[in-house]
Amino acid sequence: MKKNLYIIGMGLAALLALTSCEDWFDISAKSELKAEDLLSNEQGFRDALIGCYGTMKSENLYGAQLTMTYMDVLGQYFTTPKTSLNTFEYANIYDYANQKEETRKDAIWKDLYNVVANTNSLLGQIDGHKGVFAANEYELIKGESLGLRAFLHFDLLRLFAPSASMSGGLQQPAIPYVDRFTNGTFPRLTVEGVLARIADDLTAARALLKDVDPYGPNHAQYERSALAGIWKGREYRMNYYATTALLARVLLYRNHGNDRSQAFQLAREVIDSGLFPLITSNDVSSADKNGFVQENIFALESKEVFDNVAKRYFYAVNTSQDYLAFTQAALEKVFPATLNMDYRRLWWIETTGSYSSISKYNSSKRIPLLKVSEMYLIAAETAPSLTEANKYFNALQYHRGLPDEELTSDNLSGMILKEYAKEFIGEGQLFFAYKRLRSDVTPINQTAVTSPGKVYVLPLPVTNTYFQN
Repeated sequence: MKKNLYIIGMGLAALLALTSCEDWFDISAKSELKAEDLLSNEQGFRDALIGCYGTMKSENLYGAQLTMTYMDVLGQYFTTPKTSLNTFEYANIYDYANQKEETRKDAIWKDLYNVVANTNSLLGQIDGHKGVFAANEYELIKGESLGLRAFLHFDLLRLFAPSASMSGGLQQPAIPYVDRFTNGTFPRLTVEGVLARIADDLTAARALLKDVDPYGPNHAQYERSALAGIWKGREYRMNYYATTALLARVLLYRNHGNDRSQAFQLAREVIDSGLFPLITSNDVSSADKNGFVQENIFALESKEVFDNVAKRYFYAVNTSQDYLAFTQAALEKVFPATLNMDYRRLWWIETTGSYSSISKYNSSKRIPLLKVSEMYLIAAETAPSLTEANKYFNALQYHRGLPDEELTSDNLSGMILKEYAKEFIGEGQLFFAYKRLRSDVTPINQTAVTSPGKVYVLPLPVTNTYFQN
């Protein structure tokens, strides 16, 4: 029987009231306002958008679970979850039916869709209030909101639906694409249908942002160090180049028709902007740059990430059962000992005794969601020739302190996967890379997987009110 899914909008004011945003703005005085009252002036739209970012950085979403903890456990970086009573004991073996894991994944589903609901509340009001915006701010806020809606749906798709490369691929049933604020139901679309809607939103977002974003094609016209208000900090927001990079990621994932050639052009556009330069050895000598933050195209700022997350999960002196670390043998599957000069190993990994753990968030307060290094890897994977593929791949190698490697038609996929394992440690992307490229093996440890769908597709919620039979 065909299923519809209830997507319940918790209400914009409620979302803002629940958001911990002391480093963004104080919304408490507005927490009881109805959405139509809040979204009646320019400041209200700004606050609503920033509230979405504030919720995204919660530990249940990108502040921990969808980046450095849960998703990296699924990526098989860590050996410690094998220990009984570790918070991620059952996630480590992909036992999604365990009650703890069912609660975890259902909460992620709910929270992601609640942020979607609030982008929709904003988008549903904005066209009727064009007159309240100063020049170009309507385009900026609407484009950014469309980009966020696409970003959230893409991660829901990558979590809860098959990849295009799996059996049945694009025609498999997936998730709803929720594009309006309502308590009604939305039908499940196919993987292809969801990806098409994501691409449409990103295309619309790019068109809105292209001419007005200081982090867009006209960036040379702006004195970016002097930007203020809503224009400030756009190097980390869902800017024009973030929507472009995300579209490159989406098209590579879909991998249909001319998607690969388009992904190559989009990745190259971001690289050629020059706004997100790869780090050098001089850059990483500074502790505040050890997260390679200048390479971030889209990131969340979390002043709490060290105290609330890094200390709990990644400190060797921490005796908590939640400790996430890897043995030397496991580490060398990602960073071979012969390549110990890799900047990422030197700056992102800390070894104490027989265990190593992630240290990239000890100083950096930026949680990367899109990075220019990914654009180099996409360009290498989709380049029209091996000569060009090697150019982009070895540019990244050089900026990681490594010697050139030769990509061939036979080794390209494997070499790309090895770089994903190094490049996105602590960021939650490796699981998705394996899902897209090699779903017949378990990440890192290379153990055979006989049923990829049971590993790479999280079951949809079945015990809450989001479903209607």
